[in-house]
Amino acid sequence: MSARHLVTGAAGLIGFELTRQLLDMGDEVFVVDDGRKGGLDDLDLLASEHPGRLHVVHGDLARGIPLEIAGTTFDSIAHLAAIVGVQIVTDEPYRTIEANLRSTLAVLDFAIAHSPRTVLFASSSENYAFGVQRGWLAIPTGEDVPLGIEDPKLPRWSYAASKIAGESALFSAARLAKFTPIVARIHNVYGPRMGPTHVVPEMLARCHARVDPFPVAGADQTRAFLYAEDAARALILLIGAGTRGESGVWNVGSSVETRIDELARLCLCISEHDAALEARPAPPGSVARRVPDVRKLAKLGFAPRVSLEDGVRACWQASLGEAPLPPR
Repeated sequence: MSARHLVTGAAGLIGFELTRQLLDMGDEVFVVDDGRKGGLDDLDLLASEHPGRLHVVHGDLARGIPLEIAGTTFDSIAHLAAIVGVQIVTDEPYRTIEANLRSTLAVLDFAIAHSPRTVLFASSSENYAFGVQRGWLAIPTGEDVPLGIEDPKLPRWSYAASKIAGESALFSAARLAKFTPIVARIHNVYGPRMGPTHVVPEMLARCHARVDPFPVAGADQTRAFLYAEDAARALILLIGAGTRGESGVWNVGSSVETRIDELARLCLCISEHDAALEARPAPPGSVARRVPDVRKLAKLGFAPRVSLEDGVRACWQASLGEAPLPPR
């Protein structure tokens, strides 16, 4: 039996892939996005491929739930809409807080009124950054650890503050309604539809421009990269857990730790660009290591299918206009 889902932020990297996979399962999906970062054309094309099962609603959730879905009931809600990206968060901290909190509260008010079976809130690995920087949290980092922000006066922390508050709001709202709350703390997801202000597309853009020497900020820092297609599969498993009544917090990411200079060498190799690496300081406030403990997610049956090499190659091919995806 098919289900009906609401996905917010569906024009984004993960939201679009989640929507696509839910449709491939035969489900009905309503999506809401304001289109500020593009991607609405992709949703319209996807809707034409799934007539009657994908309903695209343009709207700013920070201003409330659009009238087009105000009376609709859903089996699940996946709330991914948010302002994200180090540069925009640093430049516009109040807008980050305002948009992220208002949109989350609007979705939760809707959930309280309409009682879906489960609500998934897309949170962030940034919630761990302060504890990791202070050496208080282990690497890999599990879900059952204290969260915090270093200094509320610093603009960078506005994003983590909005996500920590969103988690608390989710579990608080669930006490007033009948839905099962799910938090997905997402770690360093990348893919061909990603915007230009993230590390993989930034490096590939330099490869296109044949930049030499090749600047690498935070070369000795590490991250654990997860391809968008795998991230969406993980979220579908979490939605399934929520519909079974399993609430909680899950890390969504890869267990493979990769140095940023190793990522740069991979981009150079795939693009066939021979350049010398030029190590530069990491951005202020950037955590030295970020690796999730994903054993809890693995217990739901999740394992990444796309290697970093295959994923970066797909991003490079997409940047050339070819866009073949890695094998599924």
